[in-house]
Order: sequence, then structure tokens, then C-alpha cells
Amino acid sequence: MVKTSMRHGLIALLLLVASNASHVVAIAAADTWSQVTSFNGPGGKPEDTAVFTTHGGRVRFTFTVQPNSSGPVPFMANMYPKGAPVSPNELHRAQCIDCKGKQTDDLGNVRAGSYYLHVITSRPWTLIVEEAK
Repeated sequence: MVKTSMRHGLIALLLLVASNASHVVAIAAADTWSQVTSFNGPGGKPEDTAVFTTHGGRVRFTFTVQPNSSGPVPFMANMYPKGAPVSPNELHRAQCIDCKGKQTDDLGNVRAGSYYLHVITSRPWTLIVEEAK
């Protein structure tokens, strides 16, 4: 009976340590984001951004498009490596059909390198590139 009681106590202690350890891991795994650059434009015609550099790891875009009263405002930003021509072979496409408010697009892991965006929208826009730290 004493062995069983000790074993249950040890199992409870291990579960407590494991639950606290997983809580610590969950807190440590939370991403903090650092701004790489930001872009904005008037919209109305396609435009290419300046080149920006990522350091390898998770990247996200946060963008907004100024609304209008005549209907949905679509937005598209295609990402290409520095020096590559605009083509159907983009590395990533951030888009929304009816952009209302702030949009976030998590690209996942992106290789370290230099890139640019080809942006198409009819309204003024802003886009922020961020990396996870």
C-alpha cells in the first residue's frame, strides 16, 4: 500500500512538472515580430516596391487598403526574388477580394534573401513586412 501511494505521488509530481514545463515551452514558443520594412502607394496602377531583405525564418505581411463607397476593394501583392521579372511564378501571393480593415498573411518560413513585391490595387494601400524573432 505504501509503494502504491508513493508511486501515485511520484506520478502526480511528474504530471505537475510536465504540465508546468509545457506551459513554459508554450510561452517561450510565442513569436515576437520585428518590422523589416513598410511600403505604401496610391493604388490605381501596378507598382513594384523597393527591394527588402529577410534573414531566414517566419515572415508575415500586414496590409490595409483604403475603402471606397462603390464596393469591394481587391488587393494583390506578389513576391519575387530580387532581379526576377514579374511573372505567374511568384514565390508568394498575398491577396484579398474585399479588403476590410487590417489583413495579415503569414508566409511561414522564408529563406534569407532579397525580394520585392508587385502590388495591384485600385486604392491607396500600406503593407508591412515582419519577421519572427
